[in-house]
Amino acid sequence: MKFNPMYLTKEEESILAGDNGEMLSKLLRLLVELGDSYGADKLIEIKSAHTVLNIGLRFVTAAAKILRDVAEAGLKVKVRTTADPIIDMHYEEELGAATALYQLQDQLEADLKKIGVHGFTCTPYFLDNKPNKGDHCAWSESSAVIYLNSVIGARSNREGGVVDIASAITGKTPNMGLHLTENRKGGILYKIKVDDYNLLDLTSMGLKIGETAGSVIPVIEGLPNISFDELKNLGAASAASGAVALIHVLGVTPEAQTMEDAFQGDSPKDTIVITQDDLAEMEEKYSTEWDDPPVNIGIGCPHLSETEVKEVLNRIKGKKVLEGVNFWLCMCPDVIDTIRNSEYNEIVQNSGVKLAYHCPMLVPAPRPYTTNSAKSCVYVNASYRNIEECIKLATEGR
Repeated sequence: MKFNPMYLTKEEESILAGDNGEMLSKLLRLLVELGDSYGADKLIEIKSAHTVLNIGLRFVTAAAKILRDVAEAGLKVKVRTTADPIIDMHYEEELGAATALYQLQDQLEADLKKIGVHGFTCTPYFLDNKPNKGDHCAWSESSAVIYLNSVIGARSNREGGVVDIASAITGKTPNMGLHLTENRKGGILYKIKVDDYNLLDLTSMGLKIGETAGSVIPVIEGLPNISFDELKNLGAASAASGAVALIHVLGVTPEAQTMEDAFQGDSPKDTIVITQDDLAEMEEKYSTEWDDPPVNIGIGCPHLSETEVKEVLNRIKGKKVLEGVNFWLCMCPDVIDTIRNSEYNEIVQNSGVKLAYHCPMLVPAPRPYTTNSAKSCVYVNASYRNIEECIKLATEGR
């Protein structure tokens, strides 16, 4: 389908013409051509951005070159911009040969900071990058985007690397997709028929929802007491196993206080019931079982909140991580500082837990690997276990 070219302001036309430099013109042209291809009518102002262009793996070499050109052109982000986690070099010995994969890390970090990006975490809303309901944003990182849309009620599509930087520099994004109210309407009703669910059950629900929703926005009934941290993990699982970027939880999330709100006055296209059998199916499907006990156990994909860290530390208090096992708790650097400067640091020291700000999913640490993260289990080979079992494996073995 061919769309009409979008409307551009005089200022935008001037930027495209190169009046403000070639690099800025290229970045805006990227957004304009993207918008034109999807039928956007105009560019809109954004309030914040989040990029995934921060891990120095070999496959991002071309993107790193673009970022270097942006930095050398002297351009700066126009809105608050954060980035996904970086490798935590405090644990270089434990990560071993994995660090060789991060050959561009220093360059990427330096260039991001040069253009004004600061804060490295997949949960930027735990920092000061938390927009308000209705704000337009340009975020990458699937777990962050679904939280922003669903829990905060701000608006962003699932952007890609470089596109997110282009939006951060120009302060604009095409008016399309989830920026439009009509595209945020629920389509499928999910009825949760599970009693006494725990966090692993919730993330397994997310896996099932992501697999079955396709491009349709899920509306979830039956989770009236779900917390923000639990929503974070449910959404991350849905975004990992599918293309979901927005979920509505009836009576909980801001655009779904009623069924009528969630479906914008329409009826569901379909209804899917999720039972305990579905959760068991997801746990088996996404878990890799090993003959040997785990060498690495990772909690914190997405990064843990301060509350979640304290909950895990309270559970491991009085126990000791076995020799030869790395028990990772991953969070943003700010949360690490908070824990280190609190009474919980004594538990960290006595237990042997490792507080880290890297992404446990992207660090190819030695296997076997065990995690409570449904998202991690979609992307890497890992045993899928609840937090209690992760702690038991770390401190008692099998």
